[in-house]
Amino acid sequence: DEWRELNLRWFQFGAFTPLFRSHGEFPYREIYEISPEGSPMRASMVWYDELRYRLMPYIYTLAADTYMKDGSIMRALAADFPEDGEARGLDDEYLFGKAFLVAPVTEYKARSREVYFPGDAHWYDFSTGALYRGGQTVEIDAPFERMPLFVRAGSIVPMGPVTQYVDEKRDAPLTIAVYTGADGSFSLYEDDGRSEQYKQGAWSRIPIAYDDASGTVTIGAREGGSWEGMPTRRTLRIRWISEGKPMTDDNGYDAEVTYTGTAIAVARP
Repeated sequence: DEWRELNLRWFQFGAFTPLFRSHGEFPYREIYEISPEGSPMRASMVWYDELRYRLMPYIYTLAADTYMKDGSIMRALAADFPEDGEARGLDDEYLFGKAFLVAPVTEYKARSREVYFPGDAHWYDFSTGALYRGGQTVEIDAPFERMPLFVRAGSIVPMGPVTQYVDEKRDAPLTIAVYTGADGSFSLYEDDGRSEQYKQGAWSRIPIAYDDASGTVTIGAREGGSWEGMPTRRTLRIRWISEGKPMTDDNGYDAEVTYTGTAIAVARP
């Protein structure tokens, strides 16, 4: 039981690291080897695996920003909150890009843990939509199936469908999760995902901005060049996240537009 729980907590943490892999020599560690079919452990591991694939547009952009803009995927809290003395001393939670606050569970049978929310930002619980004010420490539920995970207000998180490999559905609709409560921006990066042609300019970006006062999402004109297989038309679905209204597993959305590379503004319903 302890070995399985350890691997589950590793798996939950691993879904929010730059390189996410689960395998090894005996005892084997693939999902189907270590978690019994129909068990809560199997369900949790599959949920995180699918979430990782859904977040690939966000993660791929972080990787591009690391290469092109000296960014980082895993970030110490002090990277974004240098004036927060409490954040500077923490070594058991971190940022995944600028949007996510990750608080791994590291104790056997722990079903809650303290989480410090840095800065003066507001943070949404990814699973429940509960909202927490920055600058405080709160005891957060951490059931067997879930790791505490939060998203900063003002974040724009592009998500795709569940896939079996990253370019299975290149032109699939994208859901843009907009975490209300602050202005935000994101520059969605894409390329062919296979070659090094991006070094010769074969890449594109779609700038996305959110104005909290008006509730308007502006999807800007496509930037950069073009790349083999680039969809010229995309279905973009906007989901405004507010307190008590989290992002769900069903790809629900509030507005849908067809994007052809020219700027378009979408008002909150």
